Amino acid sequence: MLQSWAWGQEPAAALFELTTDPVLLNSKISILAIDIKTGDTLLKWNPKKSFATASTTKLFTTALAYELLGPSYQFQTGVYADAPILKGTLTGNLWVKGGGDVTLGSKFFNADGLELDVLNRWADSLIAMGLHEVKGNIIIDGSDFGYNGAPLGWSAADLGNYYGAFPAGINWYDNILKYYFATGKPGTKAKLIATYPKQSQLYFNSRIVSARIKGDHSNVYGYPYDYSRSASGRLPAYKSSYMVKGSIPDPELNFAEVFRNVLVSKGILLTGEVKTMRLAKLKRPDYDMITLLLSEKGRNVDEIATWTNERSVNFFAEGLLNGVGYKITGDGTNASALNVEHTYWGSKIDTSGLRIFDGSGLSRENKISASHFCELLKYMYHSPNFNLYFASLPTAGVSGTIRDLCNDQMGEGKICAKSGSMTGIKSYAGYIHSLSGRDFVFAVTVNGFTCATSHVVSKMEKILNSLSGL
Repeated sequence: MLQSWAWGQEPAAALFELTTDPVLLNSKISILAIDIKTGDTLLKWNPKKSFATASTTKLFTTALAYELLGPSYQFQTGVYADAPILKGTLTGNLWVKGGGDVTLGSKFFNADGLELDVLNRWADSLIAMGLHEVKGNIIIDGSDFGYNGAPLGWSAADLGNYYGAFPAGINWYDNILKYYFATGKPGTKAKLIATYPKQSQLYFNSRIVSARIKGDHSNVYGYPYDYSRSASGRLPAYKSSYMVKGSIPDPELNFAEVFRNVLVSKGILLTGEVKTMRLAKLKRPDYDMITLLLSEKGRNVDEIATWTNERSVNFFAEGLLNGVGYKITGDGTNASALNVEHTYWGSKIDTSGLRIFDGSGLSRENKISASHFCELLKYMYHSPNFNLYFASLPTAGVSGTIRDLCNDQMGEGKICAKSGSMTGIKSYAGYIHSLSGRDFVFAVTVNGFTCATSHVVSKMEKILNSLSGL
């Protein structure tokens, strides 16, 4: 049953309750709600104040991808030969050219255990072409996307964890590394027994101990392209195999090792080495002048954007952003993508005070105001891509990362929005279809709080419920 207070409170009263809350007096707050049809401002508080908003940043990223890539755009990966295949033997090199596809072997598009299907299919296709031996090298080339690793402003505490996995020119399995631990009695050190995928160069220093707990209370630390990893924290006691997810140190090298193992398992003889462009610093070929053996198209932008917004997948958000830069300029680096993004939005909305450094919102260097979000959301409301963009957003009380927001309250089913959460940050931005049939855009962010996140959310819910009841 819907609670009566959920829509009985006026928006102004709900706003007053949030902004005068004693535990939030030292926090930064930015709020704005606008009626799309009339342009009337329904609610505002520091609407022009810009600060980090966490994952609501993905609203800008996915909108940019819909607008500049298009919903049906697919990232491509190519496998090339720089010499002919004669009597089953490739005397030259086998090249894999990455196009930034973040869906290769992704858990979001492949059931557990089927992540190798795409590489098995590649191997089968090569065998069907008559290839049985590679005398040259297998070279993995993701150089179009650079090797800078994570964007500016990502915390060292995030980089080693699965949600801190960064996309590269070539990716596989969401660039996730799974660590499997055996745990004993409480207080004893957990033992690393395996990783998936296997990592030949990993140096791992673990301080994880067993404890009388039910969930994962561990953290993995490490930097991009550094195979030294450490971990600390606690895991449940008496587990024969407990899995902890982290990020892959080097996506290019990881793919090289996985692909080599697949080819060998299929009976293809490899007499050369497996190399990566980053480590070997090779001269890349003119791909138009060598033979394309096969091309793999990944999932389309609409599918990727839907997972990005529905489940807040950081890896996908960064991949979409870099992909925009790659398509527009031929350069898939973060810097190139950000230049494209800033130029594009600067020509569409008021970007005064807007600073975006990544696609996912993990960067605490981002500076976005409630006004920026509402400008973006109004722009997309009139875009030919609006229906798909809107459908990519989760619904309050129903789905995705906001399925618990306004649950059994007035806002349930009426709010489609993106949430953002980091330590000391809570944010929501999106659309409201109100009780009377009016359409609003809104954004509400609280940054710098030290109280429980649930307390902040409860205050925000009152604002969202009051707007939904108009």
